[in-house]
Amino acid sequence: MRTGFLLRLLLLSIVPLSFAHAQLVEPACGSDVKVVAQIRGEQSVFHIGEVIPLDLAFTSSSPGKYQFDNATYDRSGRLNEEQFALEPSSGWDDPLALYFRSYTGFIGGGLRGIGVLSEKPETVHLELNEWVRFDSPGVYKLRVSSRRVSVIHAATYGGCEVSSNELALKIVAATKEWQQGTLKQALADVDASKPNRYAAPDPADLRRKAIKTLRYLGTTAAAREMARRMGSEDAEWDFAAGLIGTPDRDAALEEMKTLLADPSFPVSARFISTMSVLAVPEEASPKTAPQLRADAEAGFRQDLIAALPAKQGTAAAVSTQTIVEESAIRSQSLPPDLKRGMTRALVTNFDKLSVEKQAELLQYRWPALDHEEMLPLLRKVATQYEDFPQLRAINAWNSLAASGAALQHWYELAPDEARPAIIKEILRPKPRYNDSVLGMLPDKSLPEVEQPLADHLISQSDFDVRANIASLIARYATGGIEPAVSAYLDERLGKLECSVQEPLLAYLIKVDPESARVRVQTAMAARGEGFTACNHSLLTGVARLQNNSMLQDIAIKGLDDPDPQVVENAAAYLKDYGSASAEDVLWEHLTSWSQRWMGRENDLQYVPGRKLDLTYELGAGTNLQQALATGHAWLADEAKLRRLIGLSIGPQQRQQAQQILDTWMRRPWTVQFLGRGQFFILQYNEHSVEAAKEKLSQFPAGSTLQWSGGGLQDQDKMFEELSRAAAEHQVKLLPEPVSAAK
Repeated sequence: MRTGFLLRLLLLSIVPLSFAHAQLVEPACGSDVKVVAQIRGEQSVFHIGEVIPLDLAFTSSSPGKYQFDNATYDRSGRLNEEQFALEPSSGWDDPLALYFRSYTGFIGGGLRGIGVLSEKPETVHLELNEWVRFDSPGVYKLRVSSRRVSVIHAATYGGCEVSSNELALKIVAATKEWQQGTLKQALADVDASKPNRYAAPDPADLRRKAIKTLRYLGTTAAAREMARRMGSEDAEWDFAAGLIGTPDRDAALEEMKTLLADPSFPVSARFISTMSVLAVPEEASPKTAPQLRADAEAGFRQDLIAALPAKQGTAAAVSTQTIVEESAIRSQSLPPDLKRGMTRALVTNFDKLSVEKQAELLQYRWPALDHEEMLPLLRKVATQYEDFPQLRAINAWNSLAASGAALQHWYELAPDEARPAIIKEILRPKPRYNDSVLGMLPDKSLPEVEQPLADHLISQSDFDVRANIASLIARYATGGIEPAVSAYLDERLGKLECSVQEPLLAYLIKVDPESARVRVQTAMAARGEGFTACNHSLLTGVARLQNNSMLQDIAIKGLDDPDPQVVENAAAYLKDYGSASAEDVLWEHLTSWSQRWMGRENDLQYVPGRKLDLTYELGAGTNLQQALATGHAWLADEAKLRRLIGLSIGPQQRQQAQQILDTWMRRPWTVQFLGRGQFFILQYNEHSVEAAKEKLSQFPAGSTLQWSGGGLQDQDKMFEELSRAAAEHQVKLLPEPVSAAK
């Protein structure tokens, strides 16, 4: 683990006390770990539907022995670190049980912090209602089992189980007066506050508390109010979960059907998917529920299409975007007339969409739109200019994403018309985009823009704008401004932001490689106070823009650098860009590294709170291993892969090397086409057709590989081209089996 975050896929379940422990497979934590469950505020009596705030406080009497995962994600499919055991086993259920039965899979994981346990409590704030919906009054005994704790330097990955103390909860019936008063206050708090989907979760936040109150209240009136407010993005999941978990599912679904047809109500994709879960019968099994839900969702989408002509303003924009989004995600083309009509509606109501949705539509939903109908809107959006003080502010980021995508699509459809707008943008003192947008012109160079770019680079103080300018210099400038760029760099080498320094060095490599060599070496040597540590990414960062054989010389020297992050980057460069001559050098350095750390693998494991120096050492060794196993310029056969396993330090390296060996031993070998000129050939990720041809030429004569096109566009053309190239080296590429192609 390189950072304080990890990604995990966890199963979601809730079980009664009588069989909870039989289903847990995690070993118990030691007696030196403790978790105390307590109700926030010391309340012990709750109405049915009242929020039950639960705190879990973790401690260890052996400081430094255990690490702790403090993730607090909701149950939308990402996380379930706790299990809740209740006695008696009746009178309550899981409010989201039907939700989890209705889908075949979920995206797992999420960002979380990892800390070291000590005698000072680490506390996680939860609401018990997320997992438990009480249906009957009574006294319940609660015990929590958690998997947040794991032993640092454990031999195997995974947490251990720690069980809490027992809590007694008294649940009483909710009176109508209490329900009505609670609903009234929650609605007032929600409506009086502004949504902020980017705010960090805060249990004390008044809006968040009101949203949770609505979600868990469980009344028909609360369900109807949540349905009407589902457009609020910071509450959309909570309201969807509240509707799915409401006891009166029929009333909730009827309200949503009414809203779906309401001309003034914007229908989102989450709204449709929530309706589809509510339409699944409560008794549906995990085997039948997913198809029932999918069928219901398809029907509700058709109902929405029928309702679109009556939708107005924001409701028309959002609802139309929902249908277009689904078409794009599923790669299912809409009928031409429907596509044309929906595109016209989006063009008419484009300003009614949030800037985030505008960017999403132009960036990711383009295939589902009628491009000719979009052309007038593209001109308008692409040429709208706003001088944002900070390009990374969220409103600026989304606005620039929308206008940048519009400019790109405009150029695709009408290049002669869009070209002057691109040139104008390049010439701005503060160009809004880098070469990923403005580099689309076919010209190898644009001499007319290079001097203004150099002048703007020197005068610009905003580093994001400087980065845009530097990338455009690397893309379009000739040697005419080399003296100005060199002078600018020489005063700042090692102190510039990486996104500025790397393209400027790439420019010098393009126009004057020998003068660039000295400057790259200087930047690689720069370190310490006042320097930006860009030598940790410099070689690969520069090579992505402009490679040169002299970078390999510098990378090979970098393998001996005392800074393991420099070694890590040097190995990464040689993996992707090195020539065949670099392989022996990599073997030499991996062997030396392995001998140095053999028997000391625990020292290299990440420990929260400890300096990362040794973790970087592990990164250096891992990159050396990966370079030899997946390097472009050589082929790692069985003998080499077994040698890598022998040189591995720690279970993770051994597992990675073993997985690659297993791939090599499996027949037939595969060539998988990923689209846009990208291929996986066994473990090799090749980013162009030419690179794929070079990799195939390295296989022994007589080798046979199996093509997998995945039904992607251009797959037949790519197969024919690679097949011919492979045959030149006596390597056979078999076509995709008919059953797989279908």
